[in-house]
Amino acid sequence: MPLSVMQDCLQVRPGSPDPRRAHAAGLLRSQRLGLFADGEASVNGVEVLMSLAEELCTTAPTVMVIDDLQWADDASLLVWHQLAASIDQLRLLLIATCRPAPRRPEVQQVRAAVVRRGGAVITLGPLPETDVAALVTAMVGAPPGDALRRLTSRAAGNPLYVRELIDALVREQAVEIRPTAEVSVAEEQLPASLAAVLSDRLSAVSAETAQMLRTAALLGGKFTVTDLAVLLRRPVSDLADGLQEAVAAGILVGSGPELAFRHLLIRQALYESMPAALRTALHGEAARELAAAGADALSVAQQLSAANRLGEGWARTWLIQTAPVLTARAPQLAADLLRRELDETPSGDEAWDGLMASLAWALLAAGSYEEAAGRASRALTVMTDPARKAETYKVLASAQISARHNDDAITTIRRALASADLPGEWRARMLVVLAMLERAGTGDLDAADAIACQALTVAEEVGDTFATAHALSALWFTHGIRRDHAAALDYIDRALRVLGEDPGHPDLRSYALEVRIFTLQNLDRWPEAELALQQTREFAQRSGLCDGGEVPMRSRRERANQIAGGIPIGAAAGDRESENPPAAL
Repeated sequence: MPLSVMQDCLQVRPGSPDPRRAHAAGLLRSQRLGLFADGEASVNGVEVLMSLAEELCTTAPTVMVIDDLQWADDASLLVWHQLAASIDQLRLLLIATCRPAPRRPEVQQVRAAVVRRGGAVITLGPLPETDVAALVTAMVGAPPGDALRRLTSRAAGNPLYVRELIDALVREQAVEIRPTAEVSVAEEQLPASLAAVLSDRLSAVSAETAQMLRTAALLGGKFTVTDLAVLLRRPVSDLADGLQEAVAAGILVGSGPELAFRHLLIRQALYESMPAALRTALHGEAARELAAAGADALSVAQQLSAANRLGEGWARTWLIQTAPVLTARAPQLAADLLRRELDETPSGDEAWDGLMASLAWALLAAGSYEEAAGRASRALTVMTDPARKAETYKVLASAQISARHNDDAITTIRRALASADLPGEWRARMLVVLAMLERAGTGDLDAADAIACQALTVAEEVGDTFATAHALSALWFTHGIRRDHAAALDYIDRALRVLGEDPGHPDLRSYALEVRIFTLQNLDRWPEAELALQQTREFAQRSGLCDGGEVPMRSRRERANQIAGGIPIGAAAGDRESENPPAAL
């Protein structure tokens, strides 16, 4: 209603005990203000309220406060403008609050006028975690426990959301005092009353932007603009205005190369506003669209996981193709997806071998050694693809080594080497691991060297860069133990030349660079060691193996062990002052 906000603010009522206010109410009633009032009536009403405000300020200093100014009617905003323009002549303090980025230009003009006239515009930041905890404590009578703290943290310090969340949980009797306050419901499910309050935040943006945000909610708390464009089937340029509007409204914030929901509760409310069946279908569609567009493997995998749809041909093909990348980034997620898909794939299916080998690798990377060994062992009895069988033999041996069953691993590798259809590159790689196992198990350096030389010959014949460099690294190790550091240096230099500038196998190259420093130290070639150290640091930073500076000792050891197929290579290295391995430098 025109001027309704200002009438409330100035307490203009027909029955007011203040004759000035009662008189103003009578004048406004005579103007017939209402939903269909004409412009002249509103202007006259503005003059009535301006006169009243000036009279009140003459009588005594006056403070006027308006909350949620973004909802004020246009005529009330006009009164505000005129009062602000007269602020130097009145004993008046004007205070208003509004959303960070109101869509109405009239409200934006109010803010600009405040700044223009030297007034203060204060942006409220989020409540600190300690204040949120204090607020929760005051509401429920006990400090919040860990689960409740995690839930309230999704409000990102917004006191309204915190209060609504706690009120809703208390109403639903979902808070227990023991002696801290804890939630007795699943953290993933928002109370219905809170979801309604959070959804109201979308009124700050256009309907088109609100729909865009619902789609973005499918992508999680953070998302890339390109992924969102794929789901909406629109070019990125078409999304710019809507995304900027959402950022200005405080719903989205920048997070490096991504955008993120500022309040995870809002994202959760948007997500839960869709029926579960619809969400599942949309996740399945999103997975397929993102995969077809070549999106990041982790983004596609998360959609596949949420879709919970099995047995689709494209998903099997995609999982097999991207399994190495996905396993490196999220081994448990990769294992879950592959296990789920494999359970729906008959053993005679052409994709079965690939799924099984990929699952075995993922389980190994996730640390599920027993399951990896069990599945790999059973799979080898039915696999037909020679390359996949070789991979699975390697996984089985590595899982056995990681579970400290080295004798079983030796048996597995010898079984693989006895296979007539074992591909040459896998034969070379198996021989390298066998050489390390023999050296670690028996300490027979001559036997280990013989096997490593055999591996080197096979690797060079088939042109396998990794196996060649790996065999040379194994020979470096045995010669380092013998303290034949000149020969050891020759082997590791040959390994680095084989690897060259190829960006592949960064772990093996980093390991070779690090152990070369060790050998140069043993040869008292300190200037070269210093230069090698600098080169190693630069490579580690370029390849992402560290964030800068030194590579952590534990990371070096783990990487070396991983290269060796899980074999702890920390047994004697011939250091003049220590028997520790080069990997532990």
